[in-house]
Amino acid sequence: MKHLELSTRDQEVLRAVVDTFVETGEPVGSRTLSKKIPTAMSPATIRNIMSDLAESGYLTKPHASAGRLPTDLGYRLFVDALMSIRPVTTEEQNTIRKSYASGLDQVEQVVVQASKILSELTNNAGVVLLPGSDLLHFQHVQFIRMATNKVLVVLLSKSGVVQNRVVQIEEDLVQEELDRISRYLNDEFTGLSLREVREKVLSRMGEERDHIDLLYKRAEELSRRAFLEEDADASEDSLFVEGASRVYSQPDFSDHYEKLQSLYRAFEEKGKIVRILDECLTSTDVNVLIGAENDIEGMNDCSFVARPYFIDDRPLGTIGIIGPKRMQYDRMISLVEWTAKAVSTYLSHGNIPKDAK
Repeated sequence: MKHLELSTRDQEVLRAVVDTFVETGEPVGSRTLSKKIPTAMSPATIRNIMSDLAESGYLTKPHASAGRLPTDLGYRLFVDALMSIRPVTTEEQNTIRKSYASGLDQVEQVVVQASKILSELTNNAGVVLLPGSDLLHFQHVQFIRMATNKVLVVLLSKSGVVQNRVVQIEEDLVQEELDRISRYLNDEFTGLSLREVREKVLSRMGEERDHIDLLYKRAEELSRRAFLEEDADASEDSLFVEGASRVYSQPDFSDHYEKLQSLYRAFEEKGKIVRILDECLTSTDVNVLIGAENDIEGMNDCSFVARPYFIDDRPLGTIGIIGPKRMQYDRMISLVEWTAKAVSTYLSHGNIPKDAK
């Protein structure tokens, strides 16, 4: 994002306003800043600089007689250019490592555990976007008869992700027939990504099928139901949120009933949160969305800090936090980055080395 050119003194004042407001939660006055800024500046000089920063859109004030607050633009400049990342402490690293000491087998277990630790360490909501089906590599499918014309589909990926869904079928099939179809499809699709499975199913649906036997026709029908038809709740099921109550209890919301109610509703809009985390998959860096940048009504006073996690070089999902935009970005960014790297290393190699790289 392009920012106006600010002098060194302007940057010092803006940095001090953000640091002080994050620390206290109170509007910041010039006299307070005059005691905090290393460069000698009088309160009058600081007031003039703060006024200029307000005119440029970096600061605001809740009412005429109050001190200044950073705007979303002010936070953005702070994050992009003014702050220094605070290293993850040895104690924080060890807390994350200990959570994997007993060993975790499935991707969901690994990333959900990481989001819980992130929530505890940051006192914010830990969020995880579980692997999207298109990115998973198919290992095994099993069809289980539940009732007349209703089948449970169990999909297992090579990375250990298990997906379940119930589908309706036109012809009622006994379990023995479903087992035969399962074996046939496992031979056909093992090793392909689910995106490749879908492409293969679609291509075969376009071919002439007069000559194929009954088993193949039934397998094709079940493939269409299992791999092509979208589940309306699938995207929401791919999101895990831990510790939303930690955000609700912070004074940024707990002291403001209307903001709190809006935030409750926003956390229920899981599809919108999924969309934001999904967009973060396009970058290998930490993504920071501040205030209204997240485009979710009710979360305009929140920020997202998120980063993709990987198996080898393949992105699987996103892990991060949601909290008040009055957060310690220098610490939040380093914690999310270190945790995402640790998760990626664990998924790829089964351990977390000292540097988690």
